[in-house]
Amino acid sequence: MKSGFIISLLLLLNGCQLLVPPPPPDTTPAEPVVQPEPSTPTLPEPEPVATPLAIADDAATLQAWVNYRAAMLGRMNEERDNLLADTSQDEIWALKRTILQLHPDTPYLTRLRVQMQSAEQLAQLPAPLAALLSWDLAFNQKLLEAESAVSALTRLNAQQHDNLERLQKTNKELQKKIDALTQIEAQLNQPVQVPQPEDNNGQP
Repeated sequence: MKSGFIISLLLLLNGCQLLVPPPPPDTTPAEPVVQPEPSTPTLPEPEPVATPLAIADDAATLQAWVNYRAAMLGRMNEERDNLLADTSQDEIWALKRTILQLHPDTPYLTRLRVQMQSAEQLAQLPAPLAALLSWDLAFNQKLLEAESAVSALTRLNAQQHDNLERLQKTNKELQKKIDALTQIEAQLNQPVQVPQPEDNNGQP
């Protein structure tokens, strides 16, 4: 009896399993496996070759002079010593010296002399270098004009200060004379006391 009941129960469960539809197959496409690309070895970039300073009209030479001007700003004294020790004194040396002397820290009279003697040097330079130096000369000219104006105003202020002190001194002297004349006038305006006649007893 029990075995028959168990058999019927198993048949019932088996039938229920047949009624349940099987799960649908997984239709999601499998992601392709990306193979890593073979890494190419990175070659070190070649170090830029510094273009030597020259008197030429190519772009590399112009950039070399621009770099020289920028680097010189941080080592003015060292560059001045190098120029003094250099015995070549060729065109490159002359252009270096001119650029150095046009620096705003250079004394006024030195920059003024370079400004006045620059026409001949500009005529001998290639066009790009002449344009570069012309920019420095134009800036130097504006700076010279500003310094000259400040110097003129300083002299004018000093003259006006001297004139003011002179006028103040003259004013004090005139004030003393006016005070003295006022005292004299006050004395002259005092009434004159006429002595009264005395009698024989000596009493008025």
